[in-house]
Amino acid sequence: MKFLNWLNENLEKYIASILFMLLTGVMILNVIMRYIFKNALAWASEVVLILFIWFVWFTVSYAFKERAHIKVTAIVSLLPEKFQIALRLIVSISILIFFVIIMKTGIELLGHYSVRGKTSLLLKYPMWLFYLSAPAGVGLSILRIIQNSYKDYIELKQKSI
Repeated sequence: MKFLNWLNENLEKYIASILFMLLTGVMILNVIMRYIFKNALAWASEVVLILFIWFVWFTVSYAFKERAHIKVTAIVSLLPEKFQIALRLIVSISILIFFVIIMKTGIELLGHYSVRGKTSLLLKYPMWLFYLSAPAGVGLSILRIIQNSYKDYIELKQKSI
């Protein structure tokens, strides 16, 4: 249970940090190779692209966990607190519906590319690894939205009493 709690608190943070360090390291290495040794690494752009896409999806999920996405609160902040919480729940449900659509599309693309055996141009890694990032990131985001919605629901129930 302790491990699951740690994973719940830190999964996206650590994975995104590792991906960002790898991404930065490959970019710096390629710059050094290109401008100092006059020999750029052909594979670097492909690696940076896949690392960046995975990084983005994990940070999207992390932002949902921390409630750090940009919000327009000018009108919402004028509402009573109970209505603000209810509005957060409505927005969360809307985002969940959108993410379920993205998840479905991502899984369809994943199936398409895994069956066809498509590979990347230079490194020849399977393209399904690229397309797996969307369902993985959206799945984690859905989990975080559900967690936050549950907290909001409990808070709304307490305010209603």
